[in-house]
Amino acid sequence: MGFGLPAAMGAALAKPDAIVVDIDGGGSFMMNIQELATIQVENLSVKIMLLNKQHLGMAQVFPDMLMFSEACNITTARVTKKVELREVIEKMLKTPGPYLLDVLVPYQAQVLQLIPDGGTFKGAIKGA
Repeated sequence: MGFGLPAAMGAALAKPDAIVVDIDGGGSFMMNIQELATIQVENLSVKIMLLNKQHLGMAQVFPDMLMFSEACNITTARVTKKVELREVIEKMLKTPGPYLLDVLVPYQAQVLQLIPDGGTFKGAIKGA
């Protein structure tokens, strides 16, 4: 947790012509949200797809992620309906520079973010 965004930044520095996408959960993203400023200053073409359940364990208030991104002059979009997702992802990938796509998912949705020790992606999906 908290590794996705810094890893994406490193990948963008190593391969500036590549499309680098960080698929992140809310808690992980919040651990490094200050790096949005670094992404903007360094003009890193990092695309962030935030799977946003608007919930952090016992926390009752969850911040509006678009406000953080907009404060750093990073292009943003929000998706609230599954049918909109493909079109907005395509737009994100075609947009030059950094981008934050805030994908709102129901609080109760099963978002597979954790692979147990010794497990695999396939095992995590099968166990859902």
